[in-house]
Amino acid sequence: MKNIFTYLIPTLLFGFLSVSATAQSGLLRYADRKLAEENYFEAGQGFVDAYARKPTYQAAKGAAMAFDVLRDYPKSYNWWEKAVAFADADENDWLYYIAAANRAGEKNAVFAALDSLKSGEYDAIKNLHLDSLQYWYRSEGNAGLKRLEGINSSSTEFGWVKDQRGRIYFTSDRGGESDREKKALRIDKGYKYYNKSSDWTGRDYLGIYRMEEDGTVSPFEVPVPEVFHASDPYVLQEQEVIFYTLTRDIRRPKNYEVHSEVYFSRLDDAGNPGDFRGLPVNAALEYSVKSPFVDESNNRLYFSSDMPGGQGGFDLYYMAFDDDFEFQEPVNLGPLVNSEGNEIDPFMQDDKFYFASDGHPGLGALDIFVSDISNEAFAGVKNMGLPYNSPQDDFGFYETAENRVLISSNRPESSGWDDIFELETLYKDFQALVLGCDGERVSGPLEVSLTEGAQKVNIDVNQEEEGMLLAEMAPDQDHEIQIKKPGFFAVQDKNLTTKGLSSGTLEKTYQMVRIPYNTAVHVDLVYYNLDESAIRSDAEAPLDKVAELLKSYSFLNIVVRSHTDARASEAYNEALSEKRADAVRDYLGKYGVARSRIESEWLGETELANDCGDGKPCPEDYHQLNRRTELLLLAFPEEGRAYQIPPELQEVDLCDISNIQIPEELPTIYFGFDKAELKVEDMMALERVALMLRNMINRRLAIMGHTDSRGSAAYNEELSKRRALVVKNYLEGKGIASDRLVYEFFGKTKPVNDCDEVPCTPEMHQRNRRTEMVLPSIPNPKKSWTKKQDQ
Repeated sequence: MKNIFTYLIPTLLFGFLSVSATAQSGLLRYADRKLAEENYFEAGQGFVDAYARKPTYQAAKGAAMAFDVLRDYPKSYNWWEKAVAFADADENDWLYYIAAANRAGEKNAVFAALDSLKSGEYDAIKNLHLDSLQYWYRSEGNAGLKRLEGINSSSTEFGWVKDQRGRIYFTSDRGGESDREKKALRIDKGYKYYNKSSDWTGRDYLGIYRMEEDGTVSPFEVPVPEVFHASDPYVLQEQEVIFYTLTRDIRRPKNYEVHSEVYFSRLDDAGNPGDFRGLPVNAALEYSVKSPFVDESNNRLYFSSDMPGGQGGFDLYYMAFDDDFEFQEPVNLGPLVNSEGNEIDPFMQDDKFYFASDGHPGLGALDIFVSDISNEAFAGVKNMGLPYNSPQDDFGFYETAENRVLISSNRPESSGWDDIFELETLYKDFQALVLGCDGERVSGPLEVSLTEGAQKVNIDVNQEEEGMLLAEMAPDQDHEIQIKKPGFFAVQDKNLTTKGLSSGTLEKTYQMVRIPYNTAVHVDLVYYNLDESAIRSDAEAPLDKVAELLKSYSFLNIVVRSHTDARASEAYNEALSEKRADAVRDYLGKYGVARSRIESEWLGETELANDCGDGKPCPEDYHQLNRRTELLLLAFPEEGRAYQIPPELQEVDLCDISNIQIPEELPTIYFGFDKAELKVEDMMALERVALMLRNMINRRLAIMGHTDSRGSAAYNEELSKRRALVVKNYLEGKGIASDRLVYEFFGKTKPVNDCDEVPCTPEMHQRNRRTEMVLPSIPNPKKSWTKKQDQ
């Protein structure tokens, strides 16, 4: 909303003087005279008394104008409400009634008045940007303002700054009411300085005050002699120097205006000023210079001035200076920052430039604005919105190195004319980065549920960037979040809280893991007698283990793949393999394993473990290799189902699926004396190893050959190599890639039994003649998720 209200004040005042001068009432004449003298304090009271004597349009409007200038917005609204009730009220009166209602915080009255005037009766009303005004009021800020304790009083306080020693400087008129016959000058921090025969507000002069770290407040006496007002302190952080605005007592023989100037002084160790120097642009009888701010990193002094050649009203300028504080010519910040209105109180931090203005679109009177700085150029001007700004005056933005934000305002919460407020974050910014196992952001939309408090109130979550979640959280509250995406484990955080959070942002990083559907976590084999499907005694232990795992972990299912040898017809063998699968299913059923978790395949003679088929003669024990059932335990077997991470896997790194595969007990192959051939029982053991490697493709196998201590070292080294290779070659024949099999041979250097130290029995020598197998990537079983099975 363009601040059209502000620009009409001078016109309205002068116009009213000519109208009310004809009034016959003595009280009105007295009030008119005080208005002409710009003694608005006495004028306002005079109009109030005149209205009490006889309610008239002139008295109500005069009181409203006086309280406008005095910035007493509740009283201004009250008197404008009375003024527009008269038939004499015109278009501009309604405009100022709306402005007063806005500044008094009467939003309903503002919208009601605007709605009632939409018929086009008043052209000036059409110039108001109602949509902009409604936008500000409907935009809730993520912060609030609280009055700063220890400084504010019933007087005026504004312009909070802090020096490098932790001392606070501010401006105040806390001296109370003045002797107006003695003190004839009054400063309004926003605009001009006046010299009249009586004080225009009835309040004391402005001065600079300092608060020590212990809370003690005392006046800061500027060293410049004959000063009426001192304000706008700004202390440097890298040098003991303070800048300030003042108005000097300049004696002239006739009525005139005295304008503000900016001076600076060096401070001693106690913080007291010594010397003083004025800026070269000071011109107290021509124009004002005020609101100093120093950009120490670039040696620039920023200030506000209504010197000729600006955009209108007060503009912001800067002057470069050297180490001796010799200043160059002033540079106007240009039309992007400066407007036809007034710009004051510059402040810069972290490549952002803050200032107050009544000329840019805003909520009412002075508002605080910010502009980004890039390569020493300003990039746009943005109104800071609520709660930084209000329908009243908001100015004096200051941010400390500790990220405390202070502003000054005369909003209704103020106890005096102006108070100093500190920004208080009402909501915490929540930022969650969602990454995949590769460390990259998870792409695509996420289903997010963020709740607050015991009532689980839902909070809106924005996903403006892929893999980034943004939300606003209430302070001192517990929260929960759940993040879902098809094909991924859901992420759940029940320990999310803003309780005790000192910063304004709660940052989290979550990892989303793809669900490893149908991942084999355990395999085994059971064998059968010729033409039988009964469970043999040697099959009970592996089946018992499988049953226990299925009972313990609901995210596991089993695939039962049954086979026969090649003797008999294909139809007969398929039926026999079905019986064998049914026998396994029934055995597991005794443990309470539901049939729905068992997938059976009966393959007959179609997948032989060797080439004992098509009538080829084979030893009887070779046929045993084909009479088998493969047991495959699969995790997360339902493709597409949205699994939660099971409790047993909460602390497991699921990005490496080998961490959910149960450590297998691998066989050791023993050999006869001076032999390197595999027996049938060895082949049966290796069939299980091959089954594991085929279904756990991330696994690699280390194969290590050994001999006993008899024979030479060279002979035994070659023999241990052949023993390692016979195992490796067998597994390669089962389809295991060579690069997944690493073999080593140690001869007699690593015996189980050291037969050089003690005499060894034949059995002890037998234990040394071996090939061992290990899975290098298998985690320590004691840290496995299957603790129950490992104990």
